Amino acid sequence: MKRKQNQKKSSFSKVRIKETLWGYVFISPNLLIVLVFTIIPVFFSTYMSLTDWNILSQPSFVGMENYQHIFQDTVAQKTFFNTLYFSIINVPINLVLTLLIAVFLNQKIKGIAFFRTAFYIPCISASVAVSLMFMWLLANNGLINQMLSSFGVEPVKWLTDPKMALNSVIAVTIWKGLGMNIVIFLAGLQDIPSELVEAASIDGANRVQQFIKITLPLLSPVIFFVTITGIINSVQSFDLVYNMTKGGPGHSTTLIGYYIWKQAFDYLHMGYGAALANIVFLAILILTLIQWILRKRWVYSEE
Repeated sequence: MKRKQNQKKSSFSKVRIKETLWGYVFISPNLLIVLVFTIIPVFFSTYMSLTDWNILSQPSFVGMENYQHIFQDTVAQKTFFNTLYFSIINVPINLVLTLLIAVFLNQKIKGIAFFRTAFYIPCISASVAVSLMFMWLLANNGLINQMLSSFGVEPVKWLTDPKMALNSVIAVTIWKGLGMNIVIFLAGLQDIPSELVEAASIDGANRVQQFIKITLPLLSPVIFFVTITGIINSVQSFDLVYNMTKGGPGHSTTLIGYYIWKQAFDYLHMGYGAALANIVFLAILILTLIQWILRKRWVYSEE
């Protein structure tokens, strides 16, 4: 009996080993992609941040000088402040707008498919095309200022006034990014059981009460996901700034993603750019961990 049990155990373990090996074989392409494009670049970036390297010559080890220089770089400090302001304004407005629009698009209204498509088109539009369109609209003699002047309002320097430029970029970023979050919220809304809403209406709850007591709690995992991805995307924002303002005027629209690119590929300060990128990575990691820890207090679907 013992021999038969041992034989069964050995045969079972061999099957498990084969299944495990085949599992690794099937996921090996993805593991290779993660290794080549994520893990190795992270370690290489960490090494670069400790060197002075301009790509054209051999890197020289400088230790923590690049990180020390960040605290002395006034432009870097302004860039971090701009990115913080950009995220604080962009993420909540995008979250509220996309949720409200998704609730509207979730209704059974004639022609609703057209509106769903219309809201998603900016999300898949090329950033260069969107930037050129809004540069034309927001120019000092652009269409928006011409419309304002017809009502007796003085032209607004949307992209050339340091006090207005970053807000203008934020507005364009919100407009372009609405579609993705709307789709995510729509999926979450359609996953809510209709029986709960019907039961609440029978109990006398109006639509506002249904939304606050039922829809928002059940959407909290989606809100959590959209908040995290929104913060990450805000910190990594680059293309609209590069195309519309080049970080100006006077670094008023320089975000950290654009500043890293500027240092690394324009000034060829690869080590300093890598140090900035590592600081951003740590900031995103800390913010994500904080949100992950606090999720139990408001994500109702999780224990």
